[in-house]
Amino acid sequence: MTDAATLRRDIQALTAALEETRAQMEAGLAADLTGLDSRVATLCAEAQSARGDAELAAALERLLPTLDAVAAALTRQRETLAAAAEGRHDPHTARQRASAAYGRGASAAPGDPPPDPPATPSRQS
Repeated sequence: MTDAATLRRDIQALTAALEETRAQMEAGLAADLTGLDSRVATLCAEAQSARGDAELAAALERLLPTLDAVAAALTRQRETLAAAAEGRHDPHTARQRASAAYGRGASAAPGDPPPDPPATPSRQS
């Protein structure tokens, strides 16, 4: 059995790792969630054996919103991938982000050709 102080540190470390994972997912990167379910299950089982520790309970409660945020980011990422696979407009694709960054943004519809460059005055000799 893990002592309560070590368990609190483990929960805090998992919370920090999940926050980083969520940030990466929000940036469009893939996340490796391998082993997350077993890690959380182990922490919960160990925490259950340490009933009555208020600090431990608080640490677990702080973990819940982080897990919810990762689940929401994962759902958004899955929806983005599904939209792209179906050919639906998705404002989060790299193409759309690039178009917005280079000024085509809101006025251009997907598939519209780029606007003509501004005319340059000709020099008369």
